[in-house]
Amino acid sequence: MTAEAGAEAVFEGLMAAALRAVDPLAAVRAASRDPRLDAQQRALLSGIDENGLRMSALLVARLRFERLLQGSSRAGAWYEDDAPAFVEAFRRYHAEVPPRGWQPADEGRAFEAWLAQGVADGELAAPRV
Repeated sequence: MTAEAGAEAVFEGLMAAALRAVDPLAAVRAASRDPRLDAQQRALLSGIDENGLRMSALLVARLRFERLLQGSSRAGAWYEDDAPAFVEAFRRYHAEVPPRGWQPADEGRAFEAWLAQGVADGELAAPRV
């Protein structure tokens, strides 16, 4: 991997994390100081449109939420039974687990794996379907 390709991968990873962060703007501001990025990439992050970033983060979360409800009957049942608890769990999942696939089933499997880890730790109590 070339240095340029490595910097691009770092940039993409930082942006992906920022779009899942509780505070996307703070995440981008921190990323703009990352020494692994070149000057052009840091400048791009420093000059990012704040409203555009917030809107992008909301769209990413919404699409992921929809994909999860389509890909997991357990998630759908939990949402129907206790929407506030499910939404809180989804917020944690979204922040902690990077998306790895495009299909609803991919999202469902990732959620189930994350949920199994949390339930094993006694942190989450999701209904069984």
